[in-house]
Amino acid sequence: MEKPDLKSARRITRRDAIWIIPAIISTGFFGWFVWRGWRINFGKAEVGEPVWHDGARAAAARVSELPNVWSKKYFQYPLEGGAQLEAVIFKLPSAVLGSLEHAGGHYFALSRICTHQGCLVNYVDNPELGSIAYNYRTDHPFMGCPCHFGAYEPLLSGRAVYGPPRYGLSRLRLEADGDNLIVTGHETPLRLGHSS
Repeated sequence: MEKPDLKSARRITRRDAIWIIPAIISTGFFGWFVWRGWRINFGKAEVGEPVWHDGARAAAARVSELPNVWSKKYFQYPLEGGAQLEAVIFKLPSAVLGSLEHAGGHYFALSRICTHQGCLVNYVDNPELGSIAYNYRTDHPFMGCPCHFGAYEPLLSGRAVYGPPRYGLSRLRLEADGDNLIVTGHETPLRLGHSS
């Protein structure tokens, strides 16, 4: 058996490297770009029936404070250890997983902590502005994260629908006591950022 002639083997020259290195970098960039585009638009976790963790009983709102569909109120919910969870309660047009039907209305409470990196999400009540700022088109209000422009859909039980977040906003369990809407616990796991 003859030994290969190493001197005649093709070596990569500087001229070859000028074309090969940019081609590798470009391929890697476009591969990352496709993966990122898929994840921003489609790589979202589904939202199912909530598993509740019992917590403190705390007032979220009065029914009279949420007179119309898409009325909302921000509030704080006490967590174990003394922390306060920033949250929001809505009056929705229809029931969703984790909502409460009371006095002819559908009430739903969510954490305002973005599941991407823990920023405070806001109620976006102008769908036209939301389509520009968050790149999410809808005909009703939604929750939007101003840090990385993630969007969450209340009519899909708080599911992440656009942007970097993979998981939906954590839901809070509601009960009614006359005109009072009371939070009695939260969804588990309670996602407070850095989880996608």
